[in-house]
Amino acid sequence: MAITNDNDPEPTATAVVTIRIPCGADSDLVTDAEERLSRAENIDTVTIDEMRGIDPKLSATAIIVSITLRWTTTMTDAEVSRRLAEVPGLESIERIR
Repeated sequence: MAITNDNDPEPTATAVVTIRIPCGADSDLVTDAEERLSRAENIDTVTIDEMRGIDPKLSATAIIVSITLRWTTTMTDAEVSRRLAEVPGLESIERIR
């Protein structure tokens, strides 16, 4: 019989990030942002909860989004931040909870 422990925290985090999406991307901004953010190590799923801003540039569009991340392991906020910082095009992480 399997034993489960409900005291384990859910391996999720929420954050507000700014990410660059190159002009001419194959999909829409939200889908491309989800795909890029899901490249972080140990990520299970990324959900864009809200788009907070769009800043068109010459070769890319910077978007500010509120996201929910589900990880394959439980991590501290510092570990989540460090993993997200490795995502290509990520410009800033405002808040992680």
